[in-house]
Amino acid sequence: MTNAEARIVHLEQELRRDELAIAALQAAVAALQQAVRTGQTSPYGGGGGGGGGIYEITTANAGVIAAGGSATGVTMSQRVGSSVVTVSTTAVVYNDMEAPTVASKTIICGQNSDGSFLVITQSC
Repeated sequence: MTNAEARIVHLEQELRRDELAIAALQAAVAALQQAVRTGQTSPYGGGGGGGGGIYEITTANAGVIAAGGSATGVTMSQRVGSSVVTVSTTAVVYNDMEAPTVASKTIICGQNSDGSFLVITQSC
């Protein structure tokens, strides 16, 4: 095989890898577009559709979650305009803050890719 032929084979291999990478990117874009259309959480983590992935545990539903601990069966809500809409009554919430949450405070959470929630902060 000549040097030119070897270079052509190498370029063909690189082109094939690029084609596979483009196909993977197209599939990822299609999945994200579908998630946006249906209002689902991104399959690649991060924010959700519609409300931007910010959720709250209202003072009526708040409880103490120990620092580094978790709670199950939590009622999770999301603000839609001036209304608060319940999105789950069986949520799992993790508190990775250095302090426990306070039952009389609104707790702001983000959604994890597995559907559980993580405490971001709580009201003052």
